[in-house]
Amino acid sequence: MDVSRYITESAAFTWLTLGKTPSRWLIFILLGIPWMVLSSLLESRKILEGTTIHWNLIPWQEAGLLIGTGVMCNLLVSGWVVRLLRDDPDPPWFDRPLLLCLDGIKVNTIPLVWMLVPSVLAFAEYSVAGSSTVPITLWQPDPTTIAVLVLLILQVIILFIAVQYATIGALRFARTGSVGEGLAILEIRKTIGRIGVVNYYVALGVVAFVWLLFSFALRGVALVPFAGPVISLCLSPVPTVYCFRFIAHFCDKERLPA
Repeated sequence: MDVSRYITESAAFTWLTLGKTPSRWLIFILLGIPWMVLSSLLESRKILEGTTIHWNLIPWQEAGLLIGTGVMCNLLVSGWVVRLLRDDPDPPWFDRPLLLCLDGIKVNTIPLVWMLVPSVLAFAEYSVAGSSTVPITLWQPDPTTIAVLVLLILQVIILFIAVQYATIGALRFARTGSVGEGLAILEIRKTIGRIGVVNYYVALGVVAFVWLLFSFALRGVALVPFAGPVISLCLSPVPTVYCFRFIAHFCDKERLPA
């Protein structure tokens, strides 16, 4: 895998998508406004103080409206990402919003299904821990502790596998238009095999590193008084376009039938 070429190509594609088309960048910013307003509302009302949530201070009508609007905006962005993962040579547009929302709903069902098993294991783990009348300690070899540790190890392993399969599943859905292809275990295994397990892990490592780097940077910028949240909102589309373009690009040799 020519990682350096993929890195530079994804950067060039991001500049072509946002820098050379300010209108597209502006749409990204507008779609992120509801969440920024919601965050400012919670902060101004002092609803969150550390780990304490003052439920009685939440303006439910305003918060509900902002959350609903934010979810719709996220579906539009998810639908746009689906078009990006199709690996078209030109950056996609935000046209046909109803189709974007539909694709956004479909692509979000894929990770939800893949995360179902880890969620069930987590529920079983908490149920076992909660049913114990004896304090659980890691060094006490009682049956409850052993059961919780076994479930925790299984949960971590399955979660790690689910993230890999959900990523390729979303890519397969974008390339084929079928949600079933995003959940086809054997086909996803073949896709990972054609990409190469080592290449796949290297690519995921690059994506994770870039995403974390941008996340920390945007959080730091958001702490700047007054203009910080706005600047962070304006820069937030950059890691989204870059990372998803990188995911689509390192799978260029994996051409799925439309």
